[in-house]
Amino acid sequence: MSTLAATDIPGAATHGHSLAGLVSVAMVALVIVTAGYLVRCWLFPFTSCRHSDARRLWRCRRCDGTGRRLRVGRRLINHLRAIRRH
Repeated sequence: MSTLAATDIPGAATHGHSLAGLVSVAMVALVIVTAGYLVRCWLFPFTSCRHSDARRLWRCRRCDGTGRRLRVGRRLINHLRAIRRH
């Protein structure tokens, strides 16, 4: 009768690390992050403009001097809506 030590794990009980499992977890994480970003773009379509500054005299072309600009994801949502309408 063979006895195993408390720290010895038989070969059949170990789990192999497969690249396919890692890729599927990464894809699920990417889908969740993308969906979260699109929901954020839908709820909060504007973000502050990094290029606009109150001390400058010229108007920023990105935000037209308002200090607020559309997020990239919101532009994508608007574009997809326009495609669907036509």
